[in-house]
Amino acid sequence: MIEVLITIVILSFGLLGIASMLLNGMKLNNASYLRSVATQQAYDMGDRIRANSAGIVAGNYNAITYPAATTCTNCTSASCSVANLAASDACNWNKQNAALLPLGRGAVTRDGTDFIITVSWDNNKDGVVDANDYFVDSDNNNSNDASYSLRVQP
Repeated sequence: MIEVLITIVILSFGLLGIASMLLNGMKLNNASYLRSVATQQAYDMGDRIRANSAGIVAGNYNAITYPAATTCTNCTSASCSVANLAASDACNWNKQNAALLPLGRGAVTRDGTDFIITVSWDNNKDGVVDANDYFVDSDNNNSNDASYSLRVQP
């Protein structure tokens, strides 16, 4: 009888360990998904920058920060100016970041001829994008937040 009780206790600890591994795996899977979305969003902005070469020359993409304007300009006609297209790109991109990532936000800075595109998000979903969202510094930007940085040379 005592052997059966010991076996049940050992089996219970094993099942708790398996449950813990499953939960941790699901959490890491979600973090991986969010990083994939951030990567896709960074490349999306890189494509937007490359598509507006006149906007690059005019410096319209040199300093894009979050938050973007709350209402984006509709820039689908041929009469849209280069600056309006860049503003529309920045606004729509940051709206997509916010929609696809928890507290998603994006920024673009210029470093010589390169553009550094950074997408960050609230990885631990505590309502703040900060050092507690640290997952892994895979983009080597010495940042302790959940972010992805991409260097683009148009």
